Amino acid sequence: MSMTFRIVGLLLALGMLSPGDTLADDGSQATVVQRIILMRHGIRSPTKAPADLARYASEPWPAWPVAPGLLTPHGIDTLRSLGKRMRRDLADAGLPADACKREVRVIADSTPRNQASAKALLEGLSPSCAPVWQAFPVGQDDPLFRGTGGGDDDDKAGIDAAAIDDTTRATMAELQQVLLGCHDDACLARAKSDGKQVLLGGDAAKALKTAGSLSENIMLAYVQGMPAAQFGWGRLDAEGVARVIGLHNASFRLAHATPEASRGRGGNMLAHISATLAEAAGRPTTVKALAPAGTRVLVLIGHDTDLAAQAGLLGLDWQAATKGDDFPPGGALVYDLVKVPGGYAVRLSVAMPTLAALRAGDVIPANAVVLKSLPQPDCGAIALCPISSFAATSGRAVGDAVSVSAANEPMTSAVGAP
Repeated sequence: MSMTFRIVGLLLALGMLSPGDTLADDGSQATVVQRIILMRHGIRSPTKAPADLARYASEPWPAWPVAPGLLTPHGIDTLRSLGKRMRRDLADAGLPADACKREVRVIADSTPRNQASAKALLEGLSPSCAPVWQAFPVGQDDPLFRGTGGGDDDDKAGIDAAAIDDTTRATMAELQQVLLGCHDDACLARAKSDGKQVLLGGDAAKALKTAGSLSENIMLAYVQGMPAAQFGWGRLDAEGVARVIGLHNASFRLAHATPEASRGRGGNMLAHISATLAEAAGRPTTVKALAPAGTRVLVLIGHDTDLAAQAGLLGLDWQAATKGDDFPPGGALVYDLVKVPGGYAVRLSVAMPTLAALRAGDVIPANAVVLKSLPQPDCGAIALCPISSFAATSGRAVGDAVSVSAANEPMTSAVGAP
């Protein structure tokens, strides 16, 4: 008997599988029935203007070609490239890929950058027709992406300072060096006297959240294609950008360390994703599916916070795979419903563009995107989790964080797009 089927037997004995749920010995016999892609929007400008960031650095922050928080022209081009790649990847998985025929449905958060991302992605995916996606009007919170609490997309979850490890603290010191050109005590004292806000020597948890945001701004300037004199004031190279963005990763990882910490933001989304997969597998569900019956490909265009919340709810970790930004622009968490001998299972994976590919604006090459199948901790750390087990895990993680307003986003076309 194979190891996989021994695990199945154990799960059956523990009551974690229904008798009709079994697994293929490996993924070779799995057929993808439905794919839900939760992806971050494309390359944007920082959400704060350079003048608002000035208190953190000794030199001016770079200027951007768009207003704060908006998708850039380079970001649009890169998403079109990602749409072309998505068409190929869907075909390779045996899935339909023609959005013109509504074979691929897209739901975007209501912000201008997310709707612009939907438009650009669809232009690359299906260039022969006008893009059509679903979204609430700009300014109206979408509980699918904003959670049951609503509000902006800034991460408000708390961080336990005791959980910040030595590597993260050392990287904070490196970022301080980049920002000020020094990080010794005398330097920090001078910076404070000049009205600068420093990262070191104070509340470590608060400083990490600030450092995560600042390191993201540096990453965004790098992938936008700015020269080194702008994205790191000449004090960072590409490897340095990959190191300091680890502060953004760490901030999100610690803020979403448990399902309880992630529920407010991500519980409602997970409930609707799980219901959509269950309906496609012919299972009853009390939560509304996100797409009409028969939909095989659904793309949700959200934020890095949405990806982090899903990771916290499901106990996922893909840092070892990315070795860089865990939540890059255009990065995605993929939920595949697969048909295997004996039933249906859910397979999770990530598809994360490399920072170099984003900077080049070309994600078509095979090595431009990191692809990694994820073990699911609450399903015995296996890759193919029986649909009944996935639904049970999701239900426990979600709790009562469900909003009936999700899945009601109206259709939007490029003609009326923001």
